[in-house]
Amino acid sequence: MENSVTGNLPKNGQKIADKVDDLRGDATSALTKAASRAQSMGRQSIDAIGDVASQARDVVYDASDSIVAYTKKNPVTALMIAAASGALLYAAIKALTPSRD
Repeated sequence: MENSVTGNLPKNGQKIADKVDDLRGDATSALTKAASRAQSMGRQSIDAIGDVASQARDVVYDASDSIVAYTKKNPVTALMIAAASGALLYAAIKALTPSRD
C-alpha cells in the first residue's frame, strides 16, 4: 500500500525542480544586471580619471608657458629666483641629510 507522501513524490519532485529552475533564472538575471552595473561604473571611473589627467596636463602646459613668458620678459629676475631656489634647496638637503662623521 502506498501512502500519500510516496505517491506524490514524482509530483513534488517536479514542483521542486520547477522552483529551482525559476530561482536559477532569477539569479542569472540578477548577476547579469550586477555585471552590467559594474562595467558601467568601471567605464565612468576610467572616463573620470582621463578627465582629471587631461585637466592636470592643461594646467602644467599653462604653467610652463607662463614661466617661459616671464623668463623672456624678466631674465635677470628669473635668474635670481632660480639661484635663490637652488640655494634654498641645497640648504634644505644639507640640513636634512645626516652627517657622516
